[in-house]
Amino acid sequence: MPTARLRVGAGVSRLQGSSQAGRQAATSAMGPLGDEPPALVLVFTTPRHDLAALLAGVRAVTGPALLVGATTSGELALGEYLGFGAGVAVLAATAGPYRFGAASASFVRDDMDRAGQQLARTSRDRAGPSAHAALVLLADSLLGDLQELVHGTYRVTGPRVALVGGAAGDEQRFLRTLVFHGDQILEQGAVALWIASDLPLGTVTRHGFRPVGNPMLVTRAQGTTIMELGGRSAAAAYEEQLGLAPGALPPERFWDTSVLHPFGLRQADGTAVIRVARARSAEGHLTIQGCLPPPGCAVQVMTGTPDSLLAVVPEVAAEALAVRPDAALLLAFSCAARSRILGERAGEEPRRLQDAAGAVPTFGFYCCAEFARTAGVLGTHNATLTALAL
Repeated sequence: MPTARLRVGAGVSRLQGSSQAGRQAATSAMGPLGDEPPALVLVFTTPRHDLAALLAGVRAVTGPALLVGATTSGELALGEYLGFGAGVAVLAATAGPYRFGAASASFVRDDMDRAGQQLARTSRDRAGPSAHAALVLLADSLLGDLQELVHGTYRVTGPRVALVGGAAGDEQRFLRTLVFHGDQILEQGAVALWIASDLPLGTVTRHGFRPVGNPMLVTRAQGTTIMELGGRSAAAAYEEQLGLAPGALPPERFWDTSVLHPFGLRQADGTAVIRVARARSAEGHLTIQGCLPPPGCAVQVMTGTPDSLLAVVPEVAAEALAVRPDAALLLAFSCAARSRILGERAGEEPRRLQDAAGAVPTFGFYCCAEFARTAGVLGTHNATLTALAL
């Protein structure tokens, strides 16, 4: 018996009215499904909307289908970048060859490892057993060290289940970010979407940064803050690697430089996992967005340009689609830091992604930390583009 093919549709809206915007985007997304009902709905949106009204508008069109989503720092759909304050993006998908299950929880900050385990286990049970699977993880970006949440999911998934996803955004204000499950808007929460599959699924991730500094040991850190590098003030050591005098980057000017020069957490295979320091304290401590390099690890200051970041985009699409040559969807999660670096060229990333994907629709959002486990248990990134083909 032939396997049913996944059918997907995507729609966007820039209407100001939240209910109307949800209806418009959902109506466009439902069109390619014809008479077939959706099994999954993804909603990514500016946090400026009335979220309850927005979700009600979406569900008025899609019905009771499984729905998950998040607030963002910009949406991407079919090669289009919506930017800040622009609107909402909705994806509707049939089941095709997959089975979906979702789980969510609020107020998970105090025990993210345990929450990750529960979310993975419950979503897996709701999707049902399968030979292969992927887990799409969405989370409040302000929870703390999001790697703890990833560790929890890994205790359930093990190395065979692909991990992809992103941390919700609020257009880089870092005040309040939210995730959705059904008609629930979750405070300090996380959502796990389990995708059961009979064929292998794989995550691809690239960033486009290269090292410019010398390796440094993280010698003191707590929460999401690096206090010392090599036994010295973290800020002073960071500035030295950039050839700057101590104190040359005061707190109010720090982000403009640090977004261009993140840390690379060195891996055994020679690659680097990116960690962006988004703030500097008066004491010289550096706050990392969403995931802390643990004490004892080696980091290097990195650098990237718009051209180097954009160069990896077709590689991500090609490698993801090579895993599933019959794919009907390319889910993509990029970083708000990347869009900031790209500036006026921010729209090039989703366009290049869609061009590389060809007829396969692309859909996703700009995050404040990306989830992608490709080796080992480390699966939280900054300033990185990651994708999963379905």
